[in-house]
Amino acid sequence: MTERPYSLLHNLRGDTLVAVGRTGSCTARALLADIRRVALRLQGVPPGEVLVVCEDRYRFAVGLLAAWHAGRAVALPPNTQRELIHHLASQPGIVEVLRDTDNLPGVDLRALERGDDPIDGADEPISSVLRLAPTQHLATVYTSGSTGQHQACPKTTAQLVGEAMVLADQFGVTPGQRVLATVPPHHIYGLLFGALVPLVAGACFIRDTPFHAESVAAAARAHAADILVSVPAHLRSLTVLEPGSTPAFSHVFSSGAPLLESTARALRERLDLVVTEVFGSSETGGIAYRIHTAADEPWTPLHGLEVSRHPNGHLMLDSPFLAPDTARPYESQDRIDLLEDGRFVLLGRVDGVIKIGGKRVAIAELERRLLDVPQVRDAAVASIAVGGARGQKLVAAVALEPDAVGDAPTPASLRRELLKWFDPVVLPRRVKIVDALPREASGKLTRRKLLALFEAAAGEPAPAELREFEFRSHTVRSRGAAEIHEFTVYVPPELVYFHGHFDGHPVLPGVAQMLGLVLDRVGALASSFGHPRRLQKLKFRRQIRPGDELQLVLEVDHEVRRVVFVLSREGEPCTTGTVDYAIRASDARRS
Repeated sequence: MTERPYSLLHNLRGDTLVAVGRTGSCTARALLADIRRVALRLQGVPPGEVLVVCEDRYRFAVGLLAAWHAGRAVALPPNTQRELIHHLASQPGIVEVLRDTDNLPGVDLRALERGDDPIDGADEPISSVLRLAPTQHLATVYTSGSTGQHQACPKTTAQLVGEAMVLADQFGVTPGQRVLATVPPHHIYGLLFGALVPLVAGACFIRDTPFHAESVAAAARAHAADILVSVPAHLRSLTVLEPGSTPAFSHVFSSGAPLLESTARALRERLDLVVTEVFGSSETGGIAYRIHTAADEPWTPLHGLEVSRHPNGHLMLDSPFLAPDTARPYESQDRIDLLEDGRFVLLGRVDGVIKIGGKRVAIAELERRLLDVPQVRDAAVASIAVGGARGQKLVAAVALEPDAVGDAPTPASLRRELLKWFDPVVLPRRVKIVDALPREASGKLTRRKLLALFEAAAGEPAPAELREFEFRSHTVRSRGAAEIHEFTVYVPPELVYFHGHFDGHPVLPGVAQMLGLVLDRVGALASSFGHPRRLQKLKFRRQIRPGDELQLVLEVDHEVRRVVFVLSREGEPCTTGTVDYAIRASDARRS
C-alpha cells in the first residue's frame, strides 16, 4: 500500500505571514508565487541536486521549496566559504546553484523575488502544493564531522518533514508565532527549527540570522519574536544583556553542543529565560530534549522514538528519522544511564574519554572547567597521540571575553585553575590564548581546525602586514582638559583576527578592536597611564568586516586618566565605550 504524501504547507493560508525581517515581510501567497517562479527556472535543468546558498532565510526557503516543487533534491553546504561553495558546485550531480550573494556561480534569487505578482495557478489552495512522497530524496546535508572531512547525509521526506512535524507538535509551535534563529539555515538544526518547523506549523520565521548579543536582542524586539533558536556559544553571549533586553520567549532552544549549567543559570536569573536543549545529530535527527533547570536533568525521547541501553552502555535508537537503510536499533557513540520512566542521563561520548599516563579524563569536563573561569568566553581541548607511557597529550585553545583586560587569564593561570580539579598528568601540555576559536556558524569546531591553531604557532611568525591595522591619518585637538585624537583606520582583509571568526562571514572580534585599536593607540599616546583598570559602557553596535575604513576617536582625559572612545564607519558608531586607567577612591574603598 502506498504511504500518504506529506503536506508541507498544510497549515498555511494565502494571507498567512511566513517571513518578516529587515528586507520585508512575505505572505504564504507571495511565497508560493516565488516558489513557482524559481521552479520554472529549474525546469530546463538536468536531473540532479540543486545547491542552495542563501543568507536570507526567506530566499533560502524559496530555493529549497522550489527545488522540491520541480522534483529536484537540494544540497546544503556545511558552511558558506566561497572556496567550498565553488568546490561543491563543481561536483558531479550538482546541476544548479541558487544563491542570494554576489561572486558565486548560479541563479541569483534576488532577481527572481517579486512578491505578490500574479502567476498561473495562484488561486490553487496553498495546502495542495508540495505534497511529497515519504521516500522521496529531498536533501543532502553536508556535516563537518569530528575530523573536518565533510560527510554527506542524504535525507528523505519522512526524515526531514516528518521530524519537523514531530518537533512542531512536541513543542506546541502554533500559527502566528515568530521564530528567530541565530543558526544558519543550511545547518540541519537551523533548517529544521528555523525554517521547516515554522512552515509546517503555519508560524512565521525571521529572515535575518543575528548572533551577537545586542543584534539578537534588537531583532527579537523589532519583530516580536516568540521563539529563539540558538546554540550554546550564542546563548552564552546573551548573559551580558541587561534584564528586560529580550521578549518573554515561549521557547528558547539550544542544540549542537552541551549547554553549560552556568550559562543556563545566568539566562534564568538575569533574563528570565529557560532553555530547552535538543539532543541529536545530522545522522540520527533529533533524539531527545530536556528543560534545562539543572545540570543533571534527564533527557526525554521525542515522540515516536525508542531509546534503549546496550550492555556496553551505548545509547541504542529506533527512530523514524534514521536513514531507511540504517540497521535498527542504531548504536550511537554516546553513553547513557537509562531510567525506569524511559528518560536517560547522558554520560558523554565514548570517543571523548581518553587515558593519559593510565589516568582517564573526559575532554568535555576539561572544557567545562575552562569555561567556568571568569573572562573565558570559549574553550576547546584536543588530544594528540604521542606514544610512550603517556600515550596521549592534550592541547587547549581559549578565547577571552572582548573586555578581558587587567587581570585576564593567562596560560599559566588557566593551568592553575585546572589543577584544582584534575591530576597534573592529564592537564593540557599547551594552552593557547586566541582571539576566537574557528567555529563554523553552527557552533561546531572541527579537530582539524583546532589543531591548526597549534601548528601555526609552531611555524614562523605571521608577516607584520597580517597582524597590523593601517592608521592612515591622525589629527588632534583640545577640549578642556581632554585631548581629542581622531584616526582614520583601514582594516586589511588578510588580518589574522578574521581567521575562523567566522567562516564565510568574517567579523572583527571585539577583543581585536580593544587590543589592536583602542588600547594600542592609548598606550602610544599616554604611556604613563599604565594598565587599564576598568572597561565600562562597552557597546558593539555594528559589525566590522574586512576592507572597512573606520574612524577612531579617542577622548583622552589626563586629569582623571580616562579614555572615551568611538569606533565608527561612515559616521555610524560600530563600537563605543570608556576605559578607566585609575580607580576612584570610592571604588577603592568598596573593594
